[in-house]
Amino acid sequence: MSSNHWMMFSTFAEQRHFVYPRKDTYHGIILNANMAAHAPDGIARFILTRTYQQRYIIDPMTHAFQHDPRHITDSEGKVKRSVMKMAEQYGELIADNVGKRPLLPSMLQDKDQRKDFVKSCLNFQESHISQRIETSDDAKYINFDEQPGTAPKPFALLAPYFYMKEATAHLWLDINVKLAELAVEQKEDIPIFGMLVLSQGILLNDTLVNEIVEKFKSISLNGFLIWIDDLNEGVAEESHLKGLISLGRKLRAISGPGEVINLHGGYFSILATSEKLGSPALSGVCHGPEFGEYRPVIPVGGGIPIARYYIPLLHERIRYREALAVLKEMGFLRDAASFHAKVCCCTECKNTIGNNPENFTLFGESNVKLVKRGSGLARMEYPTPRTKLRCLQHYLERKQIEYQFASTASKQQLMEDLNSGHDRFKEIIGLDQVSHLKTWKECFEGE
Repeated sequence: MSSNHWMMFSTFAEQRHFVYPRKDTYHGIILNANMAAHAPDGIARFILTRTYQQRYIIDPMTHAFQHDPRHITDSEGKVKRSVMKMAEQYGELIADNVGKRPLLPSMLQDKDQRKDFVKSCLNFQESHISQRIETSDDAKYINFDEQPGTAPKPFALLAPYFYMKEATAHLWLDINVKLAELAVEQKEDIPIFGMLVLSQGILLNDTLVNEIVEKFKSISLNGFLIWIDDLNEGVAEESHLKGLISLGRKLRAISGPGEVINLHGGYFSILATSEKLGSPALSGVCHGPEFGEYRPVIPVGGGIPIARYYIPLLHERIRYREALAVLKEMGFLRDAASFHAKVCCCTECKNTIGNNPENFTLFGESNVKLVKRGSGLARMEYPTPRTKLRCLQHYLERKQIEYQFASTASKQQLMEDLNSGHDRFKEIIGLDQVSHLKTWKECFEGE
């Protein structure tokens, strides 16, 4: 079984990347509800012109309302427009409280309020974009596979959900289960997925994981999306990664096995979709073109953009200057043939490097800008738009190669790939910088 390669849409500036390197690269698109609420016509056109042959799911992002309201308000204390438009779609309970106070489990005890919330949330996901697709000028150029007059529906609807960590799981779990139950009751003609947004600590708590799985077991869900708060697979401990595998397998077992998609994952999660490494814990993995393969549930401020190059054998993006130094030290930049044979031969690298290995510097071109720092100004390097595009397109091509490799290679080949990266790079950058490859290997070695 080939793993499902999903892509996350978060800004309209990213939309050209959803057809790179080919239109059929991705199996599905995850859309954030605030974007769908704020710019439905633009999203509809994006789906029609860029991703019509792909599945899509709208993440209702209901967890946003349980956190400190400061995370969804601007510097003047006003709710961000896209969040307000999303809240207005979810009924009175959400709209009346958004930006004023966080949603608490005690505010969702009334069954009628829960039913209204679930109904509004599901209707938004099912109709808000599909209706725009149906009436779009672009629709007249497409012969829909469905009955005439109907627009493509989402691949699945997500039940409303809230973030759980060890200290609060006993308060939110029953609410999440009840919301999922209502979702299944209300929609029988379209798949319903559960969404589990969990702290990393829960992965280490077998008792709590089993309780969560057991409570969802009685609900006829067709699959799950999971999001582990800020789980960076490149630095995560083996215990957390094994916990992710265990959770995924348990969820697949109670859903059919249905889809279990990691909303923010890297190469380790891609390996977890392989049938050669034991029972697949995941059916698919999602990543976004413009951000990393992990993400905190509560957003944090963005830093200064830095050019990063994805080194295939490390399965990791590293700063351009570090990549340049490492590849030079290893002799991979002596000539173009060495680079393409030992580092990367994707289309972007072939076009950028050509026959001159010195062209690798094009992955790090930057402009110097003066930025205020304290009472003075500091010179900071910002990657040029073309640099960012080169690094991104190389990354996207490597992701495609990784999915293909994980679905077709033998267990021995998958393990040798991890060994190769570990052994080749450890003497140059140190054991700490390659230890993730050994950790990943140990997670799957006994399978």
